[in-house]
Parts: sequence; C-alpha cells; structure tokens
Amino acid sequence: MTDKKKLQKLYGEITDSESVTIFVAPPIRFTHKQSDYLYLLYKEIFTSTSYEVKSLKTLSHFKPLLNQLSGKPSILHYHWLEIRSLYSLPLFLYKFIFILFYKWAGGKLVWTVHNKMPLDVKHQRINFLFRRWMAKNATLLHIQCRAPIPEISRFYDVDESKFRVIPHPKFPPKLMPRAAAIEAINHRFDVHIKVQDRLFLMIGHISEYKGIIEVCEIFKSEPIQKKLIIAGPVKKGQMKYYKTLRRISKSSENIILIPQFINEESVPEFMNAPDYLIFNFKNVITSGGVHLAMSYQKSAILPETDCMKELNGENFHFFKTSEELKELIRSC
Repeated sequence: MTDKKKLQKLYGEITDSESVTIFVAPPIRFTHKQSDYLYLLYKEIFTSTSYEVKSLKTLSHFKPLLNQLSGKPSILHYHWLEIRSLYSLPLFLYKFIFILFYKWAGGKLVWTVHNKMPLDVKHQRINFLFRRWMAKNATLLHIQCRAPIPEISRFYDVDESKFRVIPHPKFPPKLMPRAAAIEAINHRFDVHIKVQDRLFLMIGHISEYKGIIEVCEIFKSEPIQKKLIIAGPVKKGQMKYYKTLRRISKSSENIILIPQFINEESVPEFMNAPDYLIFNFKNVITSGGVHLAMSYQKSAILPETDCMKELNGENFHFFKTSEELKELIRSC
C-alpha cells in the first residue's frame, strides 16, 4: 500500500464524507518540496478530489473551529507540539484553546507522535500534560514505526488500537559525483575539504540531544585525513551548546563546523560528499536525517533503537554504547 493510500485509509476511518478539509499544523513548507516532511507526506493527496489540504499557520488556528461550526466535514492533523520556553507559552495557549474548542465542537483530531517527549526542552511536566491530553483526545494517533507503540501507549495511558503506522515519506535523491559535491561545499561555505579525505557528516539542527560533542571528542584523536563535518543551524535555545562545539572545532583540524541552514540546493552536495553519516541522538523514535541517508543509499552509523532496526538499511552500522560508536568510527 502506498503512503497516499495509507493516509487516505487513516482519514477514511474517521469520516465517510466525500469531501473533507484536512487542516495541517504546523504549516507545510511549499518552498521546500524536496526536503519538507509535511510536503512529502501530503503531496500525493494535494490533487485528491476527496481531500482538500490546508496548511495552518499559528494565527489561523481559529479556522478549523469555524469550519466545524459551519457544519463542513474537517480533520485537524497536528504534528509537532511543544512549549520550548515560558516566552512561547502565550502563543502555545492560543493554539491549544482553539484545538480544545474544535474538539468540543465535535471536530476530528489526528496527532502524529514524532517523539515521546520534546527533545532538549526544559519544561517537561507541562509538555507531558498537554501531550497526554492530545493523545487521549485524538481520534487516531499516527506514528512512523510499530516498535514503540506499547511503550508510548503506556506513557500516555491510551489504548494501542488508536495507533496507525505510516512510515516517513521518501526523499527524492539528486545524485552527483563526489568530487563535484566536495568542490561545491568548499566554494559555498569557504572550507577546505580534499577529495582524498575520509568524510563523516552530521547534518541538521545543532542541538544537545544529537550527541555532537561526544562524536567530536572521538575525532580529536583520529587522523587528520578523517574529517567530521557538522552542518546545520543552531536550534533555538542551544546557543550555549553551540559555543562549546565551536570552541572544540576551532582546536581540531579535522572537525569542520558549518553552523548554517542548509538550503535545498545544497542538500544533495552534502549527501553526495561524505563516506558516512553519523547519528548519535538520544530518545528519538525516528529521524528525517536517517531517511535522507537511505534515499541517497549512504552508509550510516546510528544507535540501535527498535525503529532504526525496522528500516533495514543495507549500509547501516548500529551501536549500543559510546565505546561501540568509537570503535565503529575508528574502523571506518
């Protein structure tokens, strides 16, 4: 069954109306058609005659409620939901109030559980309470792999029958010669990578849960020809972590730090250049970066979690401990 049919089957369980509006939050990034998770998830049903997909911005959270009050069939499909700081609490409450009213008005709610709890967020208790409310009040829960369902159902105190598995959508790869990819990275980001270097990549937002500094410590004792590239913007609230990372990279010739947002044009260059991708995240169910590696058929070093093992990547090398991670990097 294709992802399109799986998504339509999920919505079909909730409503039998011939024409349904699907409100998606947070907004779909239509400017990133090759890399945005939400765009790739919904792209096959954009032309559907049964479903009209509408991207929901923060200040537009009243629209599903108005739609429901007018008697039009709709589904609110929510993805990431978290309170990062007390400063963000007013906007969060604004969104939550309209989700609450939408449910009280009889609206159908689907929530995608990307992770059991938000990553690198301080206010765990309040996040847990809101997430448990979402889990209990959602008509169905969407998850990307089957293995963690029993644990998450216990954590949120919901029945396992609520969950529906739809895998992460595939990224469309754009292949290019490795030498050309390295040359493009050198030119765009003013770095000096050699084609003969053994390249390892950690890509995505710079954040503590990804265990980047621990990987840097391993590379400090590796030969100069083995280089670690860290590419991605600093995640909000992670400036202290980034400054420590920057200090380490400046003192290590084989650690290249590129703390910038990697646009779609540059993603293929970063994916074609390295020999290995490294993932050292903690408490993560699934990762878009791992699926990106799969799309480009890249070798990857990653933690042995249940969901990662479900992917069955041909070139995946799993580790359980920091010592196993160190040995893998040294042997590659």
